[in-house]
Amino acid sequence: MCSMSQPLFCTNFDSGNVDAAADDDDIWDAAAADDDDIWDDAAILDRDGAHRKNQFVKMGYRDGIVEGQKDAAQEGFNIGFKQSVHVGYKWGLVRGITSALDSLPDSLKEKLLLDDQRRGKLKDLHNSVQEISSDRALQLFHKSIVQDNRPPEENRLQTIQNDLLMLLRECPDVQVPEELTRVP
Repeated sequence: MCSMSQPLFCTNFDSGNVDAAADDDDIWDAAAADDDDIWDDAAILDRDGAHRKNQFVKMGYRDGIVEGQKDAAQEGFNIGFKQSVHVGYKWGLVRGITSALDSLPDSLKEKLLLDDQRRGKLKDLHNSVQEISSDRALQLFHKSIVQDNRPPEENRLQTIQNDLLMLLRECPDVQVPEELTRVP
């Protein structure tokens, strides 16, 4: 036992207890065990680091694939948009012109379209245009580009546009819009 008169650190060997000496050995054994734990911890950290590195490589690979797909999709969209905007604009002109001419009073139609055959052709064109919805026009354009591998000029939309151009050129008092005749 330690008393106040004894130094702060004291060891009581007066009982002749050998267990105190054994306790000293346990301290060093515990330190040796701690060294093994440190090495085990280092191995665990190395494995964990390798696992995380592998995860980051996989995530980076996946992100790269996703970005590549986005880039390819964007490029495809840009090309398709560039092709379709011209066709869509011209189709809008065709719809507008046929609707405007069809809505004119008969007396004005007779002045612009000199004979019944031309007026009948206008009526047929207007009906053909009205039968094709915007969605259907888009489908026709898509089909001409993708499925048939034909240029957009060879589809029904272009045929109607060409028929309208021919009809308008036969009418001396009608000026054909330049946008309608321009090839994309």
